[in-house]
Amino acid sequence: MTRVLITRPHPGAGETAARILALGHEPVVAPLFEITARQWAAPAAMPDAVMFTSAAAPREGGPAMASFLALPCFCVGARTAAAARLAGFTDVRAPDVDDGGALLAAIAAAGKVSVLHLCGLEIAGYAPPPGLRLDRRVVYGASLHGWTDEERETARGADVALVYSPRGGEALAAALGAGRSNVRLAAISRNAASAAGDGWAARAVAARPEEDALFAAAKLLCEKQADKAPLTRTG
Repeated sequence: MTRVLITRPHPGAGETAARILALGHEPVVAPLFEITARQWAAPAAMPDAVMFTSAAAPREGGPAMASFLALPCFCVGARTAAAARLAGFTDVRAPDVDDGGALLAAIAAAGKVSVLHLCGLEIAGYAPPPGLRLDRRVVYGASLHGWTDEERETARGADVALVYSPRGGEALAAALGAGRSNVRLAAISRNAASAAGDGWAARAVAARPEEDALFAAAKLLCEKQADKAPLTRTG
């Protein structure tokens, strides 16, 4: 049974753990961050669209999102899109893009001229393409959750670690230290893999920024390990 380290915050960590268990593997839940909603003020002018680059944003956006639920809502990844629908957005679109920069380009290509980005406190500074006005509002913060020594040792005993963001990759590498040399890393994006750095037993990057693709990358790592073949894959 493969031990799969899940570092994403709750409630997503619990959802992923249930999926891992259903696939016949052992989930090792050790969140690196804690999510906290933040108060935010809606812009005075109505945008043409809303965008999300993480599932936490629609979950934590709260009542202030009510005025925007009927707007076109652009998301990175299927899980973020599902969270947006659950929050009440009725026109949810998930273009085949890897990050916020590509999503902004897709929004501009759709003919929108203004977009409201509801996001976390720490986010990559994607610049909008010419002609697209971008208004960012921080709706949640993710604070680092320090592991106990016991949690760190348990994490080092995992076979595969799942990483969902660049900040998560950086934090996981720091938390495991040299102990990551025995852990295989499955990252949801190239940026997340890059932030995690080198020193892993092997690495694989999801073909798309979605959990199903991340699981496929983790499965590839397990298959290569079974074959005793070295693997470093970046996409």
